[in-house]
Amino acid sequence: MRLRCLIVLTLMLLAAVAQAQENSNLTVHVVQRGENLFRIALHYGLTTEELAQLNGITNPNSIQVGQRLLVPVQGSTLPQVHTVQPGETLQSIGNLYGISVETLASLNNLTDPNSLYIGQVLNLVASDAAPQNTTSAPLEVADIPPLEAAALPTGGQQPTTIIHTVLPGETVFRIATAYGTTVNAVVEANSLGDPEFIVAGQTLVIPNVVPPQLATDLPAPITGLELLPLVLIEGQTGRVRLTANAPLTVSGTFLDQSLNFAAEGSGERSTALIGVPVGTPAGVYPLTLTVTDGNGAQIPISANVQVVAGGYSLETDIRLIEDRTNLLDTAVEDAELNILRSVMSRFNPERYFDGAMGLPAAATITSAFGFTRSYNGGAVQRVHTGTDFGGAPGTPIYAPAPGRVVLTDTLNVRGVATVIDHGWGVYTGYWHQTERYVQLGDTVSTGQVIGTMGATGRVSGPHLHWELWVNGVPVDPMQWVIFSFS
Repeated sequence: MRLRCLIVLTLMLLAAVAQAQENSNLTVHVVQRGENLFRIALHYGLTTEELAQLNGITNPNSIQVGQRLLVPVQGSTLPQVHTVQPGETLQSIGNLYGISVETLASLNNLTDPNSLYIGQVLNLVASDAAPQNTTSAPLEVADIPPLEAAALPTGGQQPTTIIHTVLPGETVFRIATAYGTTVNAVVEANSLGDPEFIVAGQTLVIPNVVPPQLATDLPAPITGLELLPLVLIEGQTGRVRLTANAPLTVSGTFLDQSLNFAAEGSGERSTALIGVPVGTPAGVYPLTLTVTDGNGAQIPISANVQVVAGGYSLETDIRLIEDRTNLLDTAVEDAELNILRSVMSRFNPERYFDGAMGLPAAATITSAFGFTRSYNGGAVQRVHTGTDFGGAPGTPIYAPAPGRVVLTDTLNVRGVATVIDHGWGVYTGYWHQTERYVQLGDTVSTGQVIGTMGATGRVSGPHLHWELWVNGVPVDPMQWVIFSFS
C-alpha cells in the first residue's frame, strides 16, 4: 500500500512539473510548514479561489506540507512589497513603482510619511493582510510587521552574497522566500544541521541574491547611504557608511551617542560604527547626520532606524571563589569601569582590523554575551558584557585582529587585564589572565599569543572573559567573529 501511494505521489509530481514546463507562465510551489492557501495565494498575487481552482482543491483549508501547487507566474507584474533601504523616502519609492504617495500611505496605514524607517516592509498592492504600521510611539517587537516574501525588481544587477540577521519569529523558509531563494540554498550555505533551529540575532549567509532596486532620494554630492544590518539588535554592532563624489566631513548622532566617522581614501567615503547598548528598548529611533562639503555648506540627512530586542537569557546563582565576594561592591565596580571607559571610548580614525576577527582562545564558550546574572544568591541585576571561554590556567590567549596595546594593568574585578585598540573606536579586552606577554604600546598581529588564561579578579574559576567595545559601548564580540565591519 505504501509503495502504491509513493508511486501515485511521484506520478502527480511529475505531471505537475511537466505541466509547469509546458506552460512558461506556471511554476510549482512546494507547501512548507506553517503555510496556508491564503498566504501562498497572497504571495503570488492571487485569490484563494483562483489558486484552489487551478489545483482542483475543493477544501482550501486542507493542504499538506510537501504538497505541490501549480502557480501562475506573471514576471512583469508589480512586486507586492518593498523593504525600505537607507536614503529612501515615500516619494522616491512611489516614483520607483509608479505609485502615488497617497496610495502608498493608504496601503500601509501611514498617517505621517516622515515616520518611514529603514527595513520597514511596505505593501505595494492592496491586501487583506496589510501590515499595521504605527507612527506615534516607538514600535515594540510585537508591532514590527513580519517580513513578507518579495519579488524584488532586479534592475539588471548581478547576484551577490549578503548577510541576513535573524529577527524574532523568523524561520528559514520565510527568510529564503523573502530573498527569492530556496530553503536548501540557505541551509547549504550555512551548514545548518537543523533548519528549524535558528535564533534571533543569528547571522545567515544568503547566496546568489539580486540586490533590490533602490529608490534613494539623497542630495548632491551624496551618492549613497548604507546601514548594515538594516535592522539593529540590542547589544550588537551596526555600521553607517556614506559615499559621495567629492570629499566630505560627516558627523551624526544615534541613541544619544555622537557618531565618529572615519574618512576613507581621499574623503569620498565615511564610515561610523554604532554600538547598541544592552537594554535599549525595541523601537524606531532617529539617525541624524550632518554632511559638510568643501565650501563649508552643511547638508542635513535623517533616517529612522529600527532596533529589536537581543533575546538574552538569565544566568543565576554564579558562585565566586570564596575570598572574592568583596569584589561585588558596586563602588569597586564603578571605579574600575571608569578606568575602562577613559581608555575604550577614545576614537582612533586609523583602522587596523580587516575582515572578521578570529577567536581569542581555542576553548569552549562557557557563558555568552548579554546574560543577566546573579552572584552567590544575590539579585539578578548584573549584565555579562563579554564572552567567557573556559580553560585551564596557562591556556594561550590570542589577538583576534591587529591592533595596539593601550592598557596593561591588574584590576580588582577583572584581574590581570589587557586592552587592544583596533581602530575606528573598536577595542577588545582580556580579563582574568595568569600571565601577560605584551606591554603598553606594543603592536600585535592576528594570532599572536598575548597572555594565558587564569583566575585573577572576580571569578568562579579559571577562564578568559573577552570583551569588545564599539564607540564606548560593550557589544557582543562573537558578532565580529562571523561578520566583517571593515
